[in-house]
Amino acid sequence: MIVSDIMTTDLHTITSEKSVAHAAERMNENHVSSLIVVEHDDVIGIMTSRDVRSSHPNRIVADAMTSETINMSVDQSIWDADRLIRNSGIEEILILDEERLVGRVTREAVLMRIAEYTDPLTGLFRAPYIQSIGERLLKEGTPFHLLFIDLNNFGQINKLYGHPFGNDVIREYSNVLSDLMDDRYDFLSRYAGDEFVVISTADDNHVFSYLEIMEKPIDIRHVQISAAVGHVNGYLDSDFFSLSLRELMERASLLSTSAKNRSVSRPY
Repeated sequence: MIVSDIMTTDLHTITSEKSVAHAAERMNENHVSSLIVVEHDDVIGIMTSRDVRSSHPNRIVADAMTSETINMSVDQSIWDADRLIRNSGIEEILILDEERLVGRVTREAVLMRIAEYTDPLTGLFRAPYIQSIGERLLKEGTPFHLLFIDLNNFGQINKLYGHPFGNDVIREYSNVLSDLMDDRYDFLSRYAGDEFVVISTADDNHVFSYLEIMEKPIDIRHVQISAAVGHVNGYLDSDFFSLSLRELMERASLLSTSAKNRSVSRPY
C-alpha cells in the first residue's frame, strides 16, 4: 500500500501576498484545512488552519505560513507516511512525482487507512505491513534479519485456561516484543494467530539480544509462556537476495518449527 493510493489530487493553492483572512475564506469555500503556497509555480510553504487561527487576519500569508513542508514520493508506503506523521505531528504531507507536486495526503486519511491494517487485540500492524517492509528492503538490496516467532503450545493453553486467557497471552507477549523494538531499524507485526514477525536492520549483537529475550519464558498469571523463533540472517545467507519474501518467510517459519520440536519444556 503506497501513498498514491490514498492521496487526493484536489490541490488548493494561494500566493504568499494574500491576507490570512483571504486564506481563511478560501479554506471555508473549498472545505479544506490547508492551502499550498506557491510562487511562480514553486511550492514555498503551506497555510494550515492552525496557522490561520494563530495569526491576525490582516497579516499576509508569507508571514503566517509554515515554510517547511513535508514531502513524500508517490511510491512510498503508507507505513512511512504514518511514521512521518506520528514523529513530526504534521497534519498534511505533499506528494511529489519526481519534482512535480501531484497530490496531498492528510493525517486523517493516513490514520484511517492504517486502522484497517491494525490488529485490534494487540494494536500491532498485521501481515500486510511486514510484507510491505520486507519487499521494499529486498527491492532496495538492503539486508535484514527476519524473525518468525511462534508461541509454544498455544492451542493447549487455550484448552486448559480458555480463550480469554489466550488473548491475555497474545497481548502480554506483544507488549514484550513492542518494548524491545527500536523505531530506527525494527518492524514488528502480528502475523497470524499466535505468530509474530520481526524485520530488523540492526546489527547482529542487537538481534541476538532480542532472540535471547524472545525465547525466555515469561509468567502470565503464574503460567509460563515461551516461544520458538526462526531466524534468517540476511547479512550472512549467501542466497538471501535470490529468494522472494514469501520464500524467506517460509524458511524462517520452518526454522521456528524446528526450534519448537527441539523444545523439551512445557510452557504451562
